[in-house]
Amino acid sequence: MSLAEHVLRQWAEHPERGTPFVARHERPGSPAVRAPVPVWLPASVQAGLAAQGVSSLYSHQAQALEHVRAGRDVVVATPTASGKSLVYHLAVLAACAEDAGARALYLFPTKALAHDQVVSLDALATACGVDARPHAFDGDTPADARRVIRRAARVVVSNPDMLHAGVLPHHDRWAAFFAGLRYVVLDEVHTYRGVFGSHVANVLRRLKRVCRFHGSNPQFILSSATVANPAEHAASLLAGPVAAVTESGAPRGKATFYVYNPPLVDGAKGIRGSYIQAARRLTRALAKVEVPTIVFANSRLNVERLTRHLQEDVASEGIDPTTVSGYRGGYLPDHRRAVEAGLRAGHIRTVVSTSALELGVDVGQLEACVLAGYPGTIASLWQRAGRAGRRDSPAVIILVARSEAVDQYLAAHPDALFGQTPEHALLDPDHLLIVADHLKCAAFELPFKAGEAFGTFGADRTAEVLGWLAGRRLLLEGAERWQWTGEPYPAQGVGLRAIAEGNFTVLDKAHKHRVVGEVDYHAAASTLYPQAIYIVGGETYQVLDLDWTGRRATVEPVAVDYYTDAVTFEGLARLSVFDERQLAGEGAGVGHGEVRVFERVVGFKKIRFATGENVGYGDVQLPETELHTTGLWLEAPEDLGLRLGLVLHQTIDALEGLLRAIRHVAAVRLMCAPQDLGTAAVGEGPAEGLPTLYVYERYPGGVGLHEALFEQAEAVLADADALLGGCGCTDGCPACVGAAAMGEVRSRRRVRDVLRVLRGERGQPAVVISTSCGSA
Repeated sequence: MSLAEHVLRQWAEHPERGTPFVARHERPGSPAVRAPVPVWLPASVQAGLAAQGVSSLYSHQAQALEHVRAGRDVVVATPTASGKSLVYHLAVLAACAEDAGARALYLFPTKALAHDQVVSLDALATACGVDARPHAFDGDTPADARRVIRRAARVVVSNPDMLHAGVLPHHDRWAAFFAGLRYVVLDEVHTYRGVFGSHVANVLRRLKRVCRFHGSNPQFILSSATVANPAEHAASLLAGPVAAVTESGAPRGKATFYVYNPPLVDGAKGIRGSYIQAARRLTRALAKVEVPTIVFANSRLNVERLTRHLQEDVASEGIDPTTVSGYRGGYLPDHRRAVEAGLRAGHIRTVVSTSALELGVDVGQLEACVLAGYPGTIASLWQRAGRAGRRDSPAVIILVARSEAVDQYLAAHPDALFGQTPEHALLDPDHLLIVADHLKCAAFELPFKAGEAFGTFGADRTAEVLGWLAGRRLLLEGAERWQWTGEPYPAQGVGLRAIAEGNFTVLDKAHKHRVVGEVDYHAAASTLYPQAIYIVGGETYQVLDLDWTGRRATVEPVAVDYYTDAVTFEGLARLSVFDERQLAGEGAGVGHGEVRVFERVVGFKKIRFATGENVGYGDVQLPETELHTTGLWLEAPEDLGLRLGLVLHQTIDALEGLLRAIRHVAAVRLMCAPQDLGTAAVGEGPAEGLPTLYVYERYPGGVGLHEALFEQAEAVLADADALLGGCGCTDGCPACVGAAAMGEVRSRRRVRDVLRVLRGERGQPAVVISTSCGSA
């Protein structure tokens, strides 16, 4: 038994914990499957591997390199820490050793991962005696360094955003680099899904187009965590066939997976103890005996809360509080790299992170992983779990369940957690709005010839969109080509990830306005309103002023025992209808189309760190933000309440509970992250009758999820019924149907009866499982 398992056994036996772990799953280790180092690798590269003690490769590495040698594009989809990076490092070093003009482009989804791989490649290149000259090129790269990199770098390590806005629009300055480009490496391609993935696929179309102009035709080497459709997903990104290597030959240490469900504190209402406090106590027990641990939280606020709590906890045990650190987007580059270095050196033994450390950044030898809440997908869960016990070291992983419906379902049915295959990675590279944006960017980079197609977006459709852009006076249509005439650098107006461009800079007034952090545009209103408590690395600052136009906030350090949580007002309006129909048997009306979603922060709550109690309120005056997107809606029959013998407020309450369940099952059915979808019940109140239920995409224009929901509406409602029927509560709890107004218990039986009518079913009301809430 490892030290971490011993700690967990002692922790679970403590009488305050209530029911201990609800599930324990052991994944046995497995030995390595090896293959010889390919003899066709240059002698210098083989010698460098030998000098580093590498006398053989794992089988998947050798298999992938044979695909590379044969000239095929390849994706390597094997578990975390299986040595995927060595595949593309060896291919690139071999090319650099044999051809002085060879160049390579590495693309990573995060800056941290990119900088980590620069160090890794440079060390291997030095051992092999190959002049690779790898350099990171991203938003943190100074202007003078950029000029040197364009001229001298043989391997440029960047990210899709920088390629999109900082390289392709200036490809003439990179002429020598593009002319010699042999390999393009895309790491962590499982993250390129949904809106982001659809944008990246179009950036790659533009990259291929620029390469053809400069006379190169690079090979693509992709790596991915385990997903259900690696070859299909890679082919969607590259618009062509891709060989897939999916059987890992790397050794795997034993991993023991626990599920902890915080005990009930109110059995009647189904309310459980705080999952954040449970994760804190678990991690404190591990930190007390110096077990290297990574904690994953699902929000930046919870990262900062846990970091602060754990620093206080270890200090009370006589342990240096700097051995605990947070890690998330918004930290400054020097801060992030200091944390990464501290993890590798072993000084930082406990790190609390968002998904920022989910990917392959070197975090040293961690022994335990605590998941504060289910991350939303099976693939993401196993990716996070793989950060502990890398290679053949044993690992302990603990999932602490929230009161959310999906978490409670997994706690009650752990076989669904351990037996389910990872999700499919989905994207829509031909989404019209996304393609139109990138056709603007591509036309700025190079004129379009008559009859030219844009990837799988055929020549006729490409010409149609180009004609539309010409009608808006962005292009000049000639006899043989389309020439850009619009504003310079259209790529600057096209964001790959966020709703709007421009991060907000956070300035510390007390220290000569030094920059202490950055906040994404879409999070600024709910994070940086005046009087908000902004937390970085456990340190608390109060926001003094928010300059919305200038994209900056001024803060000052404060010593407070509370944090703030924004109160928002949201609304939705239907703009257009794409299609509508009625479900069978006089069921609900279902439709999909274009909607406008608007949101405004109207106030905030002050919540005490130690107890979670609300200790005050404040008002906020900020401009409204809006989103034009697409969504699905469900319209209940006007006589729904009459059919079920319910008064209006009971019917509305049941519909709102149903909407909560629909959102959860829709995310699972579409295999997208829950945050990709938003919900709204519009038309509440006696004057307006029954509300219409909306599920909308949280991205401008949407990416087609609404269409899939419309086509599968019956299946989505069936999934919702299965989720509600599987909850272990007596008749409604926060996990399945949420809380009703004024804190009352919402009836699950009533929600299922409403669902039965919407599905067009007749007969008796739904049967409710009567097992105790405690069973979950």
